[in-house]
Amino acid sequence: MKTPPSPLVLPESSLCSTHYQVTEPPGIPGTSEILGKKRFEDWLFSAGYTEDGEKLASCSLTVEHWTCDNGHDFYFRKYCGREYCPICGAKDSYYHNRRVMRAADHFIWAVTWGNLTFTMPKEVSERRLEKTQLRKLQDLAWQVTQRILKVEGAGVTVHLLGREGQGLHAHFEVLFHRIGCFNKGIISKPKLKAIKKVWALLLNKEFSLDLKTTDVRYSFAATGPRKWHKLSYIHRPICTEEAMLRLNDEDKKYILSLKGYHRTRWFGVLSNSQVKEFLKKHWAPATLRETPLIEKRICPMCKTKLRYQDRMFIDQIPKTQVVRYNNDIWMDRAVDAFLRQEEQGET
Repeated sequence: MKTPPSPLVLPESSLCSTHYQVTEPPGIPGTSEILGKKRFEDWLFSAGYTEDGEKLASCSLTVEHWTCDNGHDFYFRKYCGREYCPICGAKDSYYHNRRVMRAADHFIWAVTWGNLTFTMPKEVSERRLEKTQLRKLQDLAWQVTQRILKVEGAGVTVHLLGREGQGLHAHFEVLFHRIGCFNKGIISKPKLKAIKKVWALLLNKEFSLDLKTTDVRYSFAATGPRKWHKLSYIHRPICTEEAMLRLNDEDKKYILSLKGYHRTRWFGVLSNSQVKEFLKKHWAPATLRETPLIEKRICPMCKTKLRYQDRMFIDQIPKTQVVRYNNDIWMDRAVDAFLRQEEQGET
């Protein structure tokens, strides 16, 4: 996929495509049958997770019907949003691209990005850490980064699994911007050594260990392709269907117990409460993507909020009354004509 020139570091995705670009969502045909025809939804049903199994079974097959005050109809494809779904957990899926785009809104303006990977000893990283413990470790990873490198803000993403077949292996990816960086993002060996030492001390205190140092890796990105790869890699699907099928039952249940946990948390000036003002005050980035009204559930023609009506299967959509906006949205023909007229006026 071609990457736009800097500072636009992200390629086009299904989240920002125009309503003329239509392809089928990745992963829909046949991807649920892997590892000898096993499917995770079958395990969910057998283990008593009926609701989750039903969500996987119906993912992407239904739409929600919404209308505006003037009766314009819109239909939004319904995904389950679960990472272990063969559709939602696929690379370049709607949810993968959405995570990448949201992270890009925090970083797209910065020339150089730094990335620290905080790992833990095997006996700790394999533990089934509770949500409160994971949140505290995210806080600690941010504190070490801020203390040693004097960064203003960062995003800290939890990865619960290691490489293929390794099972539970919790570690933390810290992504941050580098200011006044004239050495292409390189940090000194003494600073990296200090980061490892402080992280070891914090782990010792938290888990009653006796570590002298730890494994903390650092890399940076200063070009468009490297930035795109960095975002895509950090926010890639981790607990996919195939990965879940390889886990033992107790580890499967542990992953399921973390439902609702936010993999990425934002700190400092990049926290949700500060990031907008920070960008306006210091950077005024013109490159940030403006979310189209239709994706905000607002009628682009009437400018009124949409109201939920009902849910149906995709083949029940009245195709003669609507047209495709993108892979996941159908809109009223009158709205389509209005948007086309607007585009022609701009050109």
